[in-house]
Amino acid sequence: MSTVWRLRIDETVLEKADRVTGQLGTSTQEMVRLFVAQIANTGKVPLKMNANDELLDVKRRNATLLSLDDSEGW
Repeated sequence: MSTVWRLRIDETVLEKADRVTGQLGTSTQEMVRLFVAQIANTGKVPLKMNANDELLDVKRRNATLLSLDDSEGW
């Protein structure tokens, strides 16, 4: 069984990601599937981040998410 995700991504960011993944011979959607599969298979996030990375700062991450999402339900 599979699940369909729906998420918001800034159009400019998605266009840039599509160009990069297209150069790799794949799609952004396929890369997301590979990313999630890698997390499931290894129990680790396949990104290198340091303790100062803004994605790890909960307040900054939540502010970013809120700025990208016009709903109140997340």
